[in-house]
Amino acid sequence: MDPVDVLTLREELIEKATALHPLLAKNADEAEKQRSLPDENFKALVEAGMLRLCTPRRYGGLEAGHRTYLDVVAELARSGCGASSWYGFILNMTDWIVGGMHQEAQDAVWGDSPDNVVCCPLTPSPGWKARRVPGGVRLSGEWGYTSGCMHASWALLGFPVLDDADNIVDSAVALVPMSEITIKDTWNVIGMSGTGSNTLVVDDAFVPDNLTMDMSGPLSNNYPTSHPEEHMFLSDPAATFWTCVHPSILGLAQAALELTQERMTAKPKPITYTFYQDATRAPSVQFNIAQAAIMIDAATLQARAAADEIDAQSRTGQHLAPADRHRNIMRSANMVRLCRGAVDLLLDVQGAGAFALANPLQRIWRDLNACSRHGFNAAGVKHEIYGRSLLGADEQQMTAFR
Repeated sequence: MDPVDVLTLREELIEKATALHPLLAKNADEAEKQRSLPDENFKALVEAGMLRLCTPRRYGGLEAGHRTYLDVVAELARSGCGASSWYGFILNMTDWIVGGMHQEAQDAVWGDSPDNVVCCPLTPSPGWKARRVPGGVRLSGEWGYTSGCMHASWALLGFPVLDDADNIVDSAVALVPMSEITIKDTWNVIGMSGTGSNTLVVDDAFVPDNLTMDMSGPLSNNYPTSHPEEHMFLSDPAATFWTCVHPSILGLAQAALELTQERMTAKPKPITYTFYQDATRAPSVQFNIAQAAIMIDAATLQARAAADEIDAQSRTGQHLAPADRHRNIMRSANMVRLCRGAVDLLLDVQGAGAFALANPLQRIWRDLNACSRHGFNAAGVKHEIYGRSLLGADEQQMTAFR
């Protein structure tokens, strides 16, 4: 796509995401109560094209690129509805994985509609089974934390690949229609409750080989897709996985800042146990909101730098050099830390009143703290990856995604 067209598409999609803010904000509390995204929100996301960002254009998708994905999903979160933005993350990035799979897998998902939704739990619970049979694999087990499963048509299930001695030698994904899956209601949490991230139960489902993919292929720059001209789906998997989870965090932090500015300036608010009748006159409040704002600004710059580098890499047909990949992974860890710290400062600005259920900031804080603990947001692992890289101590294979 021409660079001008990319920018035009990005601006159009951001405008569409912004236009959804009133609806998403209105239903944010309802999403929490029903522990799943309201159908009204899901329908609005579909109709606005928010769930086709990473779908190939061959099927009517947008194939919008990783920077556009970042900006649009963050804009959804700026509504204050973390669950709606999380749908934008998990469902679009699952499309990105499917976009690199065999043609038969892509046809199965999008052959009749680019709006078909695939949820993606990559880690099975203990007790799972994967048995090789002629022509495919048979899967059984439970997959928890499956965001978006209540609206999905397919599930992309991850599982380890074992050798004859039960040693893990690879990881793989397999497409299973939701009609063959039972959803167990297990999602009872205080953050990101509206994502409906319940547990999938699979009982001896057969998955043909052309609906599976060993992850060692993409990790070694060997993709099953027969469309290498579709650069977005050739992005470095390790760099992409570690950075794709943070757009919701960025947008929620931006929402928290805007909400705090509005509440603090709407009318004078005294600071309890002081002589300040207008908190905006207090240097401590001024310092905290200034510090929070610049932390979010720095996080935005790092997130965009990471996404831009992944887009540039995908056009080369080569993966990032390890040092560049590891720096990009660390950018993601740092922007999450900055956003979380910024929202804590904004809570200090608003004070104990921020925890009233009528104040959206408490929900934003809970959602941000929950999603910033997602496995691909694990700051300690990212620090270790980058630290090993800087010190030349990367001999230990502590994760395949590095």
